[in-house]
Amino acid sequence: MLHVNHLRINGKRPTTFKVAAALFGLGNLLSPAVLPNQAAAQSDTSDLYDGGKARVNRSAGLRALSEAVASSSCRFSNGIDTETSQQSLMRSVNQFNATLSALADGNPTLGIPTEETRARTLTEIENTLQAWAPIASSAARMVSDELSDEDAQAISSSYAALFDQTVVLAAEISGQYSNPQELLQSDATVLNFAGRQRALAQRMSRAMCELATGTGTGTDGTVDELIATVDLFERTLAALISGFPAAGITEPPNDTVRDSLEKTLADWQEARGLFDGALTGEEPSIDDVIAATELSDTLTVDMNNTITLYLIATPGKDGIYRVPLEAYIDDELSNWLVNPDLIEAIKAQNIAHAGLTEEEVIALDQEWRAEAGAGGGALITELLEHPVSEWLRGQQTGTAGFVTEVFVMDNKGLNVAQSAETSDYWQGDEAKWQETYQVGPNTLHISEVEFDDSTGFYQVQASLSISDPDTNGVIGAVTFGINIQNLM
Repeated sequence: MLHVNHLRINGKRPTTFKVAAALFGLGNLLSPAVLPNQAAAQSDTSDLYDGGKARVNRSAGLRALSEAVASSSCRFSNGIDTETSQQSLMRSVNQFNATLSALADGNPTLGIPTEETRARTLTEIENTLQAWAPIASSAARMVSDELSDEDAQAISSSYAALFDQTVVLAAEISGQYSNPQELLQSDATVLNFAGRQRALAQRMSRAMCELATGTGTGTDGTVDELIATVDLFERTLAALISGFPAAGITEPPNDTVRDSLEKTLADWQEARGLFDGALTGEEPSIDDVIAATELSDTLTVDMNNTITLYLIATPGKDGIYRVPLEAYIDDELSNWLVNPDLIEAIKAQNIAHAGLTEEEVIALDQEWRAEAGAGGGALITELLEHPVSEWLRGQQTGTAGFVTEVFVMDNKGLNVAQSAETSDYWQGDEAKWQETYQVGPNTLHISEVEFDDSTGFYQVQASLSISDPDTNGVIGAVTFGINIQNLM
């Protein structure tokens, strides 16, 4: 259960954020895909990590989401790439609701293990909810295809006040949760500027929509706003790359962060010219609006990558991803491991492989590697077409990008089933099997964070031992590739 008995709405004290949201007609937007089962929220992890980094990052993200809602609403209400803009609007609304709920009530799956208790912060969360409610109600009608000019206008006229309030909330949380153990004030300042870049990217997209031919939503100040936003984005990006002590922006903590920022700069410089006409007063075309939206999404992903690197390069790095990851495993992924077909497949392979010698195991692994190098073969095909492999692919798809890969191992470390081809067949010489299967039931091993070239995201491998439900004896292990940026 979510515990927000601090918030007062219309003089009343609702018992949960969901009740508060229901009073504003927002309950149908609290998507289960974004707000996981709250059983995990009961675990007491406050002694390990108070979620300071996640709170700062999540609250800063509300600024970008307020701009994203306005941008998506503009495009959708004006018939610009309607399917994509409607999906973007729905996603942004769900993320805003989930973030605000987590900041108040806590949500380990979002990196925030405990509810908020500080009165001043709770007041700003309530103020943000008050500013958000009418926008969310209008957006709810829009995404349910009950589009009206009044709803589009309501969002257009209200989002600026919401943005200002999210700035106040982010500042309050940043000041509250800066501490030497998890988040230095200097790091919080850098995260604030890096997070603002996401909002500026979305603001450019929204301004281009408002200025576009036929939308009729731009004002005399919209061109000036776009000019200022482009300039601020460029100056801030330069400061993040080189450091700007006068503004409290330190240099990147390592070359990996700097490289990530340089990639953002390259993406920006490659496409920046699409704003040139609008900056001189020309009306953008519909294609310009779509291109600006695609660029804003690219820049947002780039900055998310950079922020992820900042978060894991500063004090408290383990908590920032371990808390939400462990909650996600307990709440969601552990349920996969009781599938009867999966259990039977492991037990059957354990019997079939009982007589294998170490030399034979290594030979099978070499055969797999050879097939992988040749583009496929009988052994790889047999495993990828296994019914449990098909099931794993379906389960992975259902995580909407949280899980990037999954493979199951037997009692020798050989693959039993997998969602995609792995580089090797035998995992018995690696920690993912040795520190799970060989340790015992209910064992979890989490790898270091690594960049996955194939997906373009930072991920970890979380491995668990698998037990026979009938005997509780360990029969195998499983490894999940997790996109930690979705958790952070």
